[in-house]
Amino acid sequence: MIYWNSEKTIPILKSVLEQNEVILASGDTVLGLWGQPTLQVLEKLNSIKQRNDKPYLLVVGSVDKLSLFTDQVFSERLKNLIGTCWPGAVTLIFKARHDLPSWLKGTDGTIAIRIPDHLGLLKLLKNFDALFSTSANIHGQPIPESVASVSHSIIKQVGAVCVQEGQLVYPQNPSTILNVSTGLIEVVREGVFDREKLQELLG
Repeated sequence: MIYWNSEKTIPILKSVLEQNEVILASGDTVLGLWGQPTLQVLEKLNSIKQRNDKPYLLVVGSVDKLSLFTDQVFSERLKNLIGTCWPGAVTLIFKARHDLPSWLKGTDGTIAIRIPDHLGLLKLLKNFDALFSTSANIHGQPIPESVASVSHSIIKQVGAVCVQEGQLVYPQNPSTILNVSTGLIEVVREGVFDREKLQELLG
């Protein structure tokens, strides 16, 4: 177990991730599994979570990384949404770049991305274009509220565990998901992002 507030943590996590390993870490929403967006890591996450039905969302460290994954033209309304809700617990589904590998995209040609509101993750993301992000549970099972409640089979398959020192309980409510790929803004999943603020943003 390592902690976000240690100056040694980012180099350790960077090294683990560069070996195409998966890490279990806390962030700004639920306890999550994180890994480089490679086919090897995708298959590892599918094995850990016992699912293979859809791609995983990506977290990036800054808005300028979006052009690596989407060539969608952003309306002023969408730019305002991005500027208001990021960094934060809102995942946006964009139209994916056509040259991305199929395993990185949904069957409808979309890709889900967010910028997390978490200092440790943002420091880590300075070393990567993006990371896969998914909750630390086996598919269909409850999202764990603590490291102790994470399935033992998951713990055995990760390369590192990193949490906030002194924090034992974590949220079980994931990010809010909005589909913006069609030019409209559609709520796909209500999550931890403030509902009143979301309603204000969407009118």
